[in-house]
Amino acid sequence: MKERIIANIKKMTSILSEMIELVYQGFMENDAHYLNRALNKEHIMDDLEKEITTSIIQVFKTLDKKEQKEFIFLEQAAQHIERMGDELRYLMERMEIKIAENLFFSEMGVEQYKETFEKMRKSVNLTIEFLNEDKHELLKMILKNGDEIKETVEKYRTEHLERLAKGICKPRAANMYFDMLDFTGNIARHCTNIARIYKEKHGFGIF
Repeated sequence: MKERIIANIKKMTSILSEMIELVYQGFMENDAHYLNRALNKEHIMDDLEKEITTSIIQVFKTLDKKEQKEFIFLEQAAQHIERMGDELRYLMERMEIKIAENLFFSEMGVEQYKETFEKMRKSVNLTIEFLNEDKHELLKMILKNGDEIKETVEKYRTEHLERLAKGICKPRAANMYFDMLDFTGNIARHCTNIARIYKEKHGFGIF
């Protein structure tokens, strides 16, 4: 049972990585087809998370305390990965509006968003590596990168407000931009949560 749950979590992380790449391509090429492909994968990830939850509920009462602790972490990890998929869906919705309404970001805005996205991708990749290989030294790196992306989002929100005030960016495009920054930061926050839960409450090898 445990092996099947871990295998499904690894499937979820693989789908998450594929979705992130498709979303980035959709943004860079201003093409909703990539976003539609990513959205189809999000549904698969939802189903996997439900299967994991159902499996854990079925066996939980038969487990000893140590096993229960392990399974609780597995469920929490699956939930956070599924929520990353939700944040990606929200992000895709904003990108689809941007494409449909022919909205444009300033050159500086695009570069700053790309930087934010890359930091998010780093958090996700570190988290996936941790879940796949149980390298505890990655936990500090995940937490550190999470702090950095939080600061980055706040900084670039402020700078974009300044561009909006100067008339460099239009209000409708700015609304999409702010949402995209927030959703991107939220994905990294879920990575931080996985690392923090494991580090503070689950000091054992699971994978």
